[in-house]
Amino acid sequence: MKNVKDHRSDYKSPYAVFASKAPTALHHALTQLTPLSIMLERPANGGVSRAMPPHTPISLAGFAATLLLAFSLNAEERPSPDAKPNRLIHEQSPYLQQHAYNPVDWFAWGDEAFDKAKAENKLVLLSIGYSTCHWCHVMNRESFSNPETAAYLNANFVCIKVDREERPDVDRVYMNFVQQLTGGGGWPLNVWLTPDRKPFYGGTYFPPDEKRGIGRSTFPDVLARIQETWTSEPEKVLEQSSQIVEALNGLTQQASAGSDNDLNLSVIEAAIDAFGITFNKRNSTFGRGPNFPSAANLSFLLKASVVKELDASKKQDAQRMALQILDRISQGGIRDHIGGGFHRYTVDGEWKLPHFEKMLYDQATLVNAYIDAWLLARDPNYRQQALDTLEYIHRDLRHDQGGFFSAEDAESYESRDAAEKREGAFYVWSLAELADALKDDDLIALATAYFTMREEGNAPTGGFNTEELDSYNTLRIERSFADLAIEFECSEPEISQQIETIKARLFKARAARPRPHLDDKIITAWNGLAISAFARAAQVFDQPSYAETASQAASFIKSNLFNAETGQLIRLFRDAPSTVEAFSDDYGYLIQGLIDLYEATANPEWLDWANTLQKTQIALFYDAEKGGFFGFQATDEIVFNPSKSSFDGAIPTSNSISAKNLARLGQFFDNSDYTDKALQTVSAFLPEIRQSPTRMPALLDAALFVIKKPIQIVIASKPGDDSMTKIANNTLLPNRLLLHADAGASQQFLGQHLEFIRSAISIDGQATAYVCENFVCQLPARSPEALEAQLKGLVE
Repeated sequence: MKNVKDHRSDYKSPYAVFASKAPTALHHALTQLTPLSIMLERPANGGVSRAMPPHTPISLAGFAATLLLAFSLNAEERPSPDAKPNRLIHEQSPYLQQHAYNPVDWFAWGDEAFDKAKAENKLVLLSIGYSTCHWCHVMNRESFSNPETAAYLNANFVCIKVDREERPDVDRVYMNFVQQLTGGGGWPLNVWLTPDRKPFYGGTYFPPDEKRGIGRSTFPDVLARIQETWTSEPEKVLEQSSQIVEALNGLTQQASAGSDNDLNLSVIEAAIDAFGITFNKRNSTFGRGPNFPSAANLSFLLKASVVKELDASKKQDAQRMALQILDRISQGGIRDHIGGGFHRYTVDGEWKLPHFEKMLYDQATLVNAYIDAWLLARDPNYRQQALDTLEYIHRDLRHDQGGFFSAEDAESYESRDAAEKREGAFYVWSLAELADALKDDDLIALATAYFTMREEGNAPTGGFNTEELDSYNTLRIERSFADLAIEFECSEPEISQQIETIKARLFKARAARPRPHLDDKIITAWNGLAISAFARAAQVFDQPSYAETASQAASFIKSNLFNAETGQLIRLFRDAPSTVEAFSDDYGYLIQGLIDLYEATANPEWLDWANTLQKTQIALFYDAEKGGFFGFQATDEIVFNPSKSSFDGAIPTSNSISAKNLARLGQFFDNSDYTDKALQTVSAFLPEIRQSPTRMPALLDAALFVIKKPIQIVIASKPGDDSMTKIANNTLLPNRLLLHADAGASQQFLGQHLEFIRSAISIDGQATAYVCENFVCQLPARSPEALEAQLKGLVE
């Protein structure tokens, strides 16, 4: 194999990087590995995945190198006519199918691969990614499609491909290994395992040669050194991999939980202070960048800002930070100003240059954040951001039977006959392309000013090599309608009308371009988030069609991914249900969506199903000894112990969502066991909350529901009379439930569990609202104005 050199003198212990940070047991296991002489360095670009968790430390210099590669690696992606498929061609995952024409002899995760490794005494290369991961594509082109590299891999390793979205349990445990080892992580995740599934070395992206590597270890070098070590010291590798697993399993033992008595509003105030310390006023972000939207941060801060008992200055700080970030996101390059929705993140610190991938979960969580902002500030921009994003989801990410697809790629072909893909090709514009689409000098001039476009392109400067973006513009807004009205000597309404015309023409022109790859997996968890977004929008914006869209998605999941006999869910659907059983987050996110859907529709079917799923989630994943939910069940497939995650990343953990679900369902069903488990789940992570509150915004959101008395808003009205419901849905309350006493199916269902619901009736035939705190009710509100006053009194 060419380019495999003996650079023994260049290598150091793979575990030296982490030695100073590792806990004692893990430190001992890792620092004993110096005889392996394999260098494991922290990735220069912080993981190069372009899908990094938002709290992973990332250097701007590293992302400059990442960006250089991102816009220069554009190899052919279509398989050659004589390419023969490997066994991944039969897999359901689109990510695995993307590797089906590699010359690498890939296996899917399973016993077949490990049995082969044992029989042939070979190490296993486990490579994990997902179908819209940019750097997964890069490594596929550079290394896994390279015949020489593939031949070396096939001769010396058993190679396994895993879709992290299909098997988050496999991804989580081996990602944890690499993160503990290196302090960073990302995708593609490449880990070397012994035949008994135990890891001993790993990293993220490895370049094919020194030119691409910018001083980093190359993939051929790493492969050669690993193979040499396994050949010369297999006993050492086996021994030390076992020590690593033992040490990491020791880390999964949860520390002592906090006392329930310590859970009070002081943790909320401390969290606001912590966010304030990291808030960058100039860039409107937390930290220096790259910038992830981190919608859970924003929703928590907005909800905290209306907690009546908190210090007024802290509430003002929380509101200011959240709204300022949402404003910048809506104006920046991270937003798709033409088609709606948001890109995954921006590589710079000012929300200007995005990584163009679009994920369903980002859309759903940002919709909820903008709904919260609208309820608080009544700025029509926030409402519009939510509506535009929902339109994008419905138009471009929806299965014809109602479920929602997972993501769209960052890359696409520039034209129908192009041979190479380029990141952002679907979204960026040259001035010539703009002129061709608008065909009107006045509109061209206005669009150029409004979207901050330049002849040379508008990529930000400051450490970024963006030669491939020369003459191309990412659309972003840096000027107000008022400024433009002065420059173009017309009124602001005229500017607004012309901008809408510009957007419509650009949308039509862009539709003729080849679309990015669509990951058409329908993931139960992410659909739960989307159901929640549509259901909440239906309530707040009084849009019944959104409730219908959410209901169709829920029905799709129930029909295709739910076993009524066992009460269990399946993880995903792609042409057919997967064989992979659902994980804790699938239950948690879907239950949340179903509760929101009940509140939006008054249909008790969704609340009843949520209750069934909650029982199943508790049975499968709840830790009865220490509280909280494990992410996955213990199986022989994975050598690591099940773990409980408390840190909210791109989306909240199942513990964050499930704690709030339990608190809500405990009220709907008068179930003290649910209520107790909600408190236990939050309290289980109280030490972590106090230590790192900014990493647990959704858990803090759940804490608000647990700490404060729940507010029940009971609406007694005739079918079709939504006068009170509109008011009930018009106030931001962090601990609120809506119960429909509709003299029909909802009231009959709730009455089986809540005695006071049976007697909740409309007075004098008029819609009547009962506002209660922990079932202690105020006087009945007999007019919308009276209800509005009662709700305002809860936050002022």
